[in-house]
Amino acid sequence: MNKQPFNLSLLAKAIMPIMATSLLIGCNSSNDGETANPQPDTGKVARVYFKASETVTRAAADSSAYDKATLYVWNNDTCGGYAETDEGHDDWGTGIKPTGVDDKFGAYWDLQVRSEATQCINFIPRVDGAKPLGEFDAKLDLTQTGKNNAVYTQQGVAAVYPELISSSDIPANTARVYMNTPDGDEGHFTLHVWNNDTCGAFDGNATTWPGMEPTGFSDVYGPYWDLPVKGAEGCINIIPNNKSNGDYQTSDLKFEFDKTTAIGNVAFVFKGTNKVYYTALAQKPVAQVELAGASAIFADDSVILVNAKDATSVTLYYSESGELAFDSASKKVTGATKQITSSKAESADWNKTKPHLSNDFIGFEMDFSGEGNALKDLLKGQLILVASDATGVIKATEVQPASALDALYAAAATKLSYGAVINQDSTTTFRLWAPTAQSVKLIPYNAEKQAQTAVTMTFDATSGAWVAENTALKHGDFYRYEVTVYHPATDKVETYQVTDPYSLSLSMNSEYSQVVDLANAELKPSGWDALSAPHNQANPAEFVLYEAHIRDFSALDDSTAEANRGKYKAFTQAGTAPVEHLKKLAQSGVTHLHLLPTFDIATINEDPTKVANINQPFAKLCELDASVKNDADFGNYCDSNETLSTVFETLAKKDSKESAVVQRLNSHVRNLDSFNWGYDPFHYTVPEGSYSSDAEGMVRIKEFREMVMSVKKEIGMNVVMDVVYNHTNESGVSSKSVLDRIVPWYYQRLNEFSGAVEQSTCCSNTAPENQMFAKLIDDSISTWVKEYKIDAFRWDLMGHHPLAQMKQTLAAAKAVDPNVYFYGEGWNFGEVGNDRMFKQATQLNLAGTGIGSFSDRLRDAVRGGGPFDSQDSLRSNQGFGNGIYVQVNEKNEQNAALKTTALHLADLTRLGMAGNLKAFPFTDSKGKAITGAELDYNGQPAGYAQDAWEIQNYVSKHDNQTLWDNNQYKIAYATTAAERTRMQAVGLSTAMLGQGVPFIHMGSELLRSKSMQRDSYDSGDWYNRVDFTKQDNNWNVGLPREDKDGSNWAIIDAVITGSSDHAMPSATDIDNMDKFFNELAALRASSGLFTLGKGSEIIKRVAFHNTGVEQTPGLIVMSIDNSGDKHDATIDAKRDGMVIVVNASPSMVSDFAKFDAAGYTLHAVQTNAGNDSLAKNQDKVAQVVNGKLTVPAWSVAVFEKLR
Repeated sequence: MNKQPFNLSLLAKAIMPIMATSLLIGCNSSNDGETANPQPDTGKVARVYFKASETVTRAAADSSAYDKATLYVWNNDTCGGYAETDEGHDDWGTGIKPTGVDDKFGAYWDLQVRSEATQCINFIPRVDGAKPLGEFDAKLDLTQTGKNNAVYTQQGVAAVYPELISSSDIPANTARVYMNTPDGDEGHFTLHVWNNDTCGAFDGNATTWPGMEPTGFSDVYGPYWDLPVKGAEGCINIIPNNKSNGDYQTSDLKFEFDKTTAIGNVAFVFKGTNKVYYTALAQKPVAQVELAGASAIFADDSVILVNAKDATSVTLYYSESGELAFDSASKKVTGATKQITSSKAESADWNKTKPHLSNDFIGFEMDFSGEGNALKDLLKGQLILVASDATGVIKATEVQPASALDALYAAAATKLSYGAVINQDSTTTFRLWAPTAQSVKLIPYNAEKQAQTAVTMTFDATSGAWVAENTALKHGDFYRYEVTVYHPATDKVETYQVTDPYSLSLSMNSEYSQVVDLANAELKPSGWDALSAPHNQANPAEFVLYEAHIRDFSALDDSTAEANRGKYKAFTQAGTAPVEHLKKLAQSGVTHLHLLPTFDIATINEDPTKVANINQPFAKLCELDASVKNDADFGNYCDSNETLSTVFETLAKKDSKESAVVQRLNSHVRNLDSFNWGYDPFHYTVPEGSYSSDAEGMVRIKEFREMVMSVKKEIGMNVVMDVVYNHTNESGVSSKSVLDRIVPWYYQRLNEFSGAVEQSTCCSNTAPENQMFAKLIDDSISTWVKEYKIDAFRWDLMGHHPLAQMKQTLAAAKAVDPNVYFYGEGWNFGEVGNDRMFKQATQLNLAGTGIGSFSDRLRDAVRGGGPFDSQDSLRSNQGFGNGIYVQVNEKNEQNAALKTTALHLADLTRLGMAGNLKAFPFTDSKGKAITGAELDYNGQPAGYAQDAWEIQNYVSKHDNQTLWDNNQYKIAYATTAAERTRMQAVGLSTAMLGQGVPFIHMGSELLRSKSMQRDSYDSGDWYNRVDFTKQDNNWNVGLPREDKDGSNWAIIDAVITGSSDHAMPSATDIDNMDKFFNELAALRASSGLFTLGKGSEIIKRVAFHNTGVEQTPGLIVMSIDNSGDKHDATIDAKRDGMVIVVNASPSMVSDFAKFDAAGYTLHAVQTNAGNDSLAKNQDKVAQVVNGKLTVPAWSVAVFEKLR
């Protein structure tokens, strides 16, 4: 089990030196009672330090610098804390002589403090009559002292510090950020840092969330980060957070250089605030109450929660026109037209629906029954809540309305249909849910996008919807809504036009929604209505999922017609290399084509005149990005006839870590090409336009359907759609924000303190816990099932969804097609982590639901390490599939510790092959009989599924390095390309021959490389290309992006150099891998014993051999029993059992695992494959001799016992 490091709280760190001092004085009493640095009585004394220079110490020859040091101290009306006990303290010519001189901090004065102090003391250090701090009247703030009630000053700096930050301590061209937390969790904080168009002073790559570890720690200020900067101008984006271990983060903050003070480029942040301070502070300043954040939250339509536990009353202020203002001096609100006060604290019933607020919030019952106080009306304007206690106002904050909107409207609103609904008489009714809008108009547009006469929509006070019934708009007409609504992002009543969140068709680049009848015959390919799925989905364990990206599939394929490359229509063109490859996979046993996002994507320009793809002339890039012309490496190509692709080829030959020109050119291209994975949703229920031959209007609908029809009918696979309902690309009032512009602060999940939109997903998190967003998801998924015949859905960051909502949406989908299947990323992190806000759809919560989740258990065990490894750990963390312990690289040794790790990874692999069941019994590598739930995976139970169809087993997918690239990081340099190819096949076999649902990344069967790119979401066609002609695997075509992998360039260069041609597979190697994979697919399809699915059947039939302490490393032996009273002809009528042997080692193994193989023979699929079989390695072949099994090195053999 991984234990968290013990971290002292700041309070403990402050107390320990005092305790230590007492102990030391007691033990060292031989110095006649004198101490080097006597401590003041912190109850009555405050200490002021003055440091003259870095070189001055008490023992130094120039310590006379303090001989003429004095301190001038005085009281006045605002600072009167000094007890005035020192003679001459307010005599400018005399002052107070130092109490002593400290070795490190210089001269110090102990000042007596009045028992009823007024919080501060005025002072000025002087040396021989001069002011070493400059023209600066210093104040000792008694609320901002450091350890031992001390403050510090230093020569030449007009500042007072609770803990000295020496002028020479911070390197040049560096900014320092401190994070002060009182909760004892300072050791868990990281800092996310990035540049954007408005803040670009950070001289480094954007950090990967949750950010970088601290540079160091201060006992007073907390952890700190030293950030390299380009210069002391502009700003840096920062988010301090403890998201790796907790659930706290600030909103998006800025380090602004024009706000820095005399202490230099130093800033301070306090947990619980969203403000950056530039003066040295030990405590969060107790200041005037200011309007801050949005920490008043409706629990329902009568209770408001506020982050002010001491509040005894609250007042809610309203302004229809957005004119509210809070004056921090008077603590009064102006501009209000209505106000409602409550002093009635609500019982804690709301804790059940808002458990994450229970520790920090208090609830108040509000009475909205008064005349003119109807909550439905109040929610249409600006709201501010002011909380008070017996002393007066203690908080002023904005109000989060979502739960009130649900309580008021959802019961009626969820029963209605939204968007443009064409009636039987061909008129169209429009309905938009916008309960906080003050007015909504329907704006029709003609084909030239000229606005026509606006239609005023009517508000339905029961549902919160705006309706325009029976309008003259018809199929094919364009429209938008004009919404007038108060938006908290701007503190104004805004009027703008917005597209329909229920859009079913759009104009190019999603500027206008389009009325569409999806049942229109012109939008259906011939035979569409009769189309059915080629594979039954009753048992999802029978699936083999093949993950593809539409551009990767054909964008650079010469056999595909140029007009179809990177398009939906590429899947419909018979005889091309990509299509023929899919057909062969389908014939071997691959059942489902998983398509990365194909809904409307916000980050791909659909206008072909505004993009520069790599098969186009280089000159087009120069037209669209003028900076390329002036680039010393690229400018000379602007006048050439070369394509971007040929320029990439030229540059790749001279690419190096000293001059990584390929990725630098790609940084220009990727902002202007048509490539993106697509996890940037714009409109959820419209096919993406850039994949269509014409992005304007309805062509995309028919072409999408043609693609689905071809995949099912011609290729022979079911279709999976990747969906991303956990975030939107933008929020607020920006142009690509849709939902948040219509109902501000409803569809996005807000931080409970700041009100900022949470961004733990990557972008603007959504709130599927809110009923009307759950309704939108239900309707969207149902549309994809009904109108596009999608068979299954992969859910991005599914753990950010409530489990209840996922089950509800699955039921809605099954109402259309009872065989629909859901699977997704059940990761547990972010503001919702550990079921903090609701029970999540995370791995550990999915057992018994029938919803699948990706298993990181088998993934990490086979690949080695984890997805967040970097630099040397990428090489040292070998896995089961690339030689841990049995074929070590130069970073490892065959010692006992490595063997222990290797055997544990084998245990995780075995459990994965058994469907990762929490109840699966087996003997672990320590010789102990355990269940899957008792096997450790980074402090979590490894086994968590009830049934195998709840597990997606994979060793590669679009995220992170491809399997080939990952393996090159790990494999010993001398390993041949042929052996590396077999390693790839062995790794894939753990997913393909196990009981979970195999998930295969497109190109894994072709040794696909992305040239070591870790995160290729926007890296373009050059890094993401797949060659279905099997001539090249895209290895070493340029170093990967600096912002993603710059810190790994050195290890990548070492791998390329060390492996040399061994890492460059030949066409023969690629073809062999393709054969190996098709063999694995055929093996899986040959018997129901591989696809038992139900957990109870797996537990009854599956067993592992070669387990325990004495096992042979690198060897997995799995048997599946169908003999005797266990025989079930519906599972496999021909076989009494099978044995799967995975030999992930460089040595042949014989007579192992004490397994009696009498009656077993090598599977017919492998026998028929002959020399091409994965069961054969050169002249060695897997076989049974005298009841004993023999398997060659780096081989996979399946033995069957026929009846």
